Amino acid sequence: MTQPTITFVNHASVIFSSKKINLITDPWLFGSAFNDSWDLISESKMQVEDFKDVSHIWFSHEHPDHFYPRVLSSIPEEIRKKITVLFQDTLDHRVAKKCRELGFSVIEMKHNKFYKLDNDFQVKCRPYLLYDSLLYLEIGDKKILNLNDCGVDSIRQAEYIHKITGNVDLLLTQFGYAAHIGDPEDVELRKQTSKEKLSRIQIQSKIFNAKYVIPFASFVWFSHEDNFYMNDEVNKIRNVEEFIRKETKSTPIILYPGDQWILGEDHGNNKAIELYENDFAKEHEPHRNSPKISLEELQTASNNYIENIRSRNNWTLIKLAHSISFLKTAKIFLKDLELSVTFDLVHGINKSNFSKKDADIIMDSDSLAFAFKFDYGADTLLANARFRKSGGRTMIFFRQFMIGTLNNNGRTFPLGIIGFLLRERSMWKSLFVEAILGKYDFE
Repeated sequence: MTQPTITFVNHASVIFSSKKINLITDPWLFGSAFNDSWDLISESKMQVEDFKDVSHIWFSHEHPDHFYPRVLSSIPEEIRKKITVLFQDTLDHRVAKKCRELGFSVIEMKHNKFYKLDNDFQVKCRPYLLYDSLLYLEIGDKKILNLNDCGVDSIRQAEYIHKITGNVDLLLTQFGYAAHIGDPEDVELRKQTSKEKLSRIQIQSKIFNAKYVIPFASFVWFSHEDNFYMNDEVNKIRNVEEFIRKETKSTPIILYPGDQWILGEDHGNNKAIELYENDFAKEHEPHRNSPKISLEELQTASNNYIENIRSRNNWTLIKLAHSISFLKTAKIFLKDLELSVTFDLVHGINKSNFSKKDADIIMDSDSLAFAFKFDYGADTLLANARFRKSGGRTMIFFRQFMIGTLNNNGRTFPLGIIGFLLRERSMWKSLFVEAILGKYDFE
């Protein structure tokens, strides 16, 4: 039986090939992500013209390092018409709609349902928490699990997914942190977080009894002057390879953009590791061209954001949540404007006079404007790490945008939270609940 071939494209993007099926995942080939704050460590070998050989595209979720519209719109139109997009069946159908507008055929995958792409090639998708999803593939007699960003960090969560997949021949999983981990001085916190990411791989390898592990979805660098410090303790791929080899029973497979591997064959990792080390050692120039946004512009953006929230959610309960300090007013210091402001969903943004050390969160004005402009704006801010904790509680700020995050996933407040928690009760993540309740503050 012909064994599947895995081609590494970049970051979280691979191509699974067997006979006439070439399924690519999460194609981010070029450009910056998360409001000009993430960039790829290595250049992609694949070009948009190469999509002529692709039969299917699967997106795990809508984050821009996975779903990158500029790549899709760059694919020649005549090629797009021949490709089928696979995406989880979401409440808002936004990604599916966008792909159809670009000329792709689209299959919105029902949860845990197999979709047969060829006689010996079938896949199923399972949502994970708010927006992530995993992909399980059966290609011939080989079983493959792509966890990408799914933060499966406990035996309980892994065992729940194992009931769906059973043991796998190949596991693909994230190996580095992908969100704000402390301020510049919090080096030890980032060290510990990187160790925890390796522990996740160990848990996943054991529970899924994976013969091989491809660490991926972390081949990025924090590329803005505000978050450049975050690169100091990221997991290096040589250390990741050594950890998998010594601390698990799986065989690590390290692939560089353009590399191909036939599942089950011997593979040397040194060349790919050396290429990544050379790329990471290059002198990277961070982005420094973020615009200043005036208070008047921020007030307009704030008013628009609040109106959008009000029109889609239970406004009476939002006001009640504010009155009992669940949606407590956030104190924000805008360092590029040297300006103190307060914000909440009832009163909007207002100038204030508290000192920088008394702020709940410190950021630049363009980051706050981005949070107002898009429902996913605050989620982007958390990922791109373009803020400082100061001495306050960052969760006071992020909770103001929790409702927008729900709306971005087709859910409303408060029923959306209830529905989400009921759906995820079998793989409960206490940290998420603690964040909602305010017992945990984002580091």
